[in-house]
Amino acid sequence: MKTRDVALTALFIAMVCVATMVVRIPIPQTNGYMNLGDSMVLLAAVAFAPWQAFMVGGVGSALADLFGGYPQWAIWTLIIKGVEALAAGGVLRLLKIPTSRISVPQIVAFIMAAAWMVLGYYAAESFMYDSKAALAELPANIVQASGSVILASLLMPAMQRFLVSRSAEEK
Repeated sequence: MKTRDVALTALFIAMVCVATMVVRIPIPQTNGYMNLGDSMVLLAAVAFAPWQAFMVGGVGSALADLFGGYPQWAIWTLIIKGVEALAAGGVLRLLKIPTSRISVPQIVAFIMAAAWMVLGYYAAESFMYDSKAALAELPANIVQASGSVILASLLMPAMQRFLVSRSAEEK
């Protein structure tokens, strides 16, 4: 892995962490919160190979839990958000979906990955608390997932232009 790739990976991990921590809307039923981090997790799926996206999404989100006072969620988040990024990136690459512009297949890939996030947190909350608490948080997770799909889709073309221009400058 090149130095540029390591630096970009670290930068994205930090962006995921910050986006998760900056805007927090509390959910009292489970002491959780809604955030913007998933939009960065989905963008990581565009910027990196699937396993690297897993690391960016999972580690960045888990760090936000650790730094933000939710250490009990860090392992769950590492897995859930990591798989979210892995799934989105895998589908985009497997189906060769272009990411230079917003498209229906790209949005569907993001929706599938975000749906995994909702399902993953439902299962984790059911395990940690109970199904009533998980059901109570379900609407907030759906809102967060929907907003993240929209925001990531809108930011994706600009991010792609930046990444392409940066790699062209290196040549």
